[in-house]
Amino acid sequence: MNLSLSEIISVLKNDIQDISNSLTDGEISSFKIDSRKIVNNDVFIAIQGSNVDGHDYIDNALENGACLVITNRSHKNPSVLTVRDSVKSLGVIANYYIKKLKSESIGITGTNGKSTVTAMITSIMQLCFKTSQTLGNYNNQIGLPLSVLASDVNTEIFVLEMGASKVGDIRDLTTIANPKTVALLNVSSAHLESFGSLEKIYQTKEEILEDQGYEKNIVLNKDDDNFPKWAKKASRHNIITISKRQESDYRLIGQSPGMLILKTKKYGIINVDTNHHEDHMITNILFAIACSAESGADKESIKRGLLTFEVPKGRFTVLNGYNNSKIIDSTYNANPVSFRAAIDSLVASRHDDKWIIMGQMGELGEDSEEHHINVVKYAESKKVNKIFLISEHSESIKNNVKMDITTFKSKEDLIKFIVPMLKSNVSVLIKASRFMKFESIVNSLIE
Repeated sequence: MNLSLSEIISVLKNDIQDISNSLTDGEISSFKIDSRKIVNNDVFIAIQGSNVDGHDYIDNALENGACLVITNRSHKNPSVLTVRDSVKSLGVIANYYIKKLKSESIGITGTNGKSTVTAMITSIMQLCFKTSQTLGNYNNQIGLPLSVLASDVNTEIFVLEMGASKVGDIRDLTTIANPKTVALLNVSSAHLESFGSLEKIYQTKEEILEDQGYEKNIVLNKDDDNFPKWAKKASRHNIITISKRQESDYRLIGQSPGMLILKTKKYGIINVDTNHHEDHMITNILFAIACSAESGADKESIKRGLLTFEVPKGRFTVLNGYNNSKIIDSTYNANPVSFRAAIDSLVASRHDDKWIIMGQMGELGEDSEEHHINVVKYAESKKVNKIFLISEHSESIKNNVKMDITTFKSKEDLIKFIVPMLKSNVSVLIKASRFMKFESIVNSLIE
């Protein structure tokens, strides 16, 4: 990377609490938060996590070759830099690095679809610019800066997913990235236990619309009931609209098997080759095209990028299962809105029998049971044939619906039960929150 120790000290000068006079300047290799992965000339950021405190491993990082440690606590070693808040300092360094590279950023937030839209935009932008994106699920105040600082020194565009678990998180991330183009995809019930209320989720996601002292391109969906409110909040900026049904800057005007016909602000009518015709995926495509076009992508890069785009693992990935069945891996995460969207896509499949392997949706607070019952009622209304269920609400769910539901205490029991039943006319949607680790079920049902 293209950063020196002297630059870091200069950037953090207002936050430094203690510094040695014997620090020797030099080039930095990378930034890491895991002392076991430190090599010569790395910077170790000591962070107190929920399970592990990085400050306990400062000596290990130095032994492994760290040229600098940034920490909240004083330390006798001259290579340790004590600051007020090591996480905030990491963000300050990442902000400086983006400016140093003279790169532009695209920021994506929302309850559902962030990773997919981020991957779509990256697939497009990398065809016309040197592009870096969020690494894996590194979308918080630690992960986003680490993604930035791990990027190629020639990066021209950063495509950054922005996640949140409390009020202020999105504001922190936009302060780090200074995105020129942003998209607020949607807002719904998720992480209610950490946020405390749906109102606080709205408040946090809407931070991406705030004035940062410069004009941003803000992409909004006119089909969303929140559009009027969000457009008013974003009135200081350049609002770019998408829609599947209404007049807008980027709009679906027709479709046929393997193709979407879109009207675009930048390039007029374009035909996009894609097999992703699910309702939520068309919305994701419109968001991706709008963000990419407004950030300088040309028409051919948009078309080729979407053609070669691959759905991130665990986000409705269709796989070949036993006996020619179709296994739909949607195990990355789950909330009521994303579950309904996945059910809509399942029932649109060509197979006769539509089944769901359903797990717990986490962090739904005191209304968790009601949310689970309503999702199953929705599946029932959509004529889903069977549900195989592992949930703390299993009994209540069975008592509130009439459809075919089989409950299980363990994933192992479920797998043993369902494998002999798989056949060529069956599609199985597998979905649950991340902590359920339902990918093990997927791996047991595919060939």
